[in-house]
Amino acid sequence: MSPNMAWLRDRPVGESSRPAGPDPELVAQRERLTERFALMQSELGGLFYEMAIRDHVQLDVLVAKAAELQRVDAELGQVEHLLATGDGALGGHCPSCGAAHARGAGFCSQCGTALQAS
Repeated sequence: MSPNMAWLRDRPVGESSRPAGPDPELVAQRERLTERFALMQSELGGLFYEMAIRDHVQLDVLVAKAAELQRVDAELGQVEHLLATGDGALGGHCPSCGAAHARGAGFCSQCGTALQAS
């Protein structure tokens, strides 16, 4: 048995097979989304700067990029909510947009797609 799995051997009978603490998959997803959000935010700022110094601001392009950033921010908020509630075990990911959802969720909080019972 690997050292990382020693907790399985040493746990009392009847104890849950999952270690206590936040879902590692959710923590990893939060880290990926946080990094993606920061990168997108920086890119949006750089894009606006480049447009502004050339006196050629295209609002439609900026709004589209801001909408993408908002979707990532909303997904990050959902993951953080799942982590903060403690009972928010990951139920899965939306088949349409890939956003995380809690176990038992009926609809995706990002795109509204109906979810199968988890």
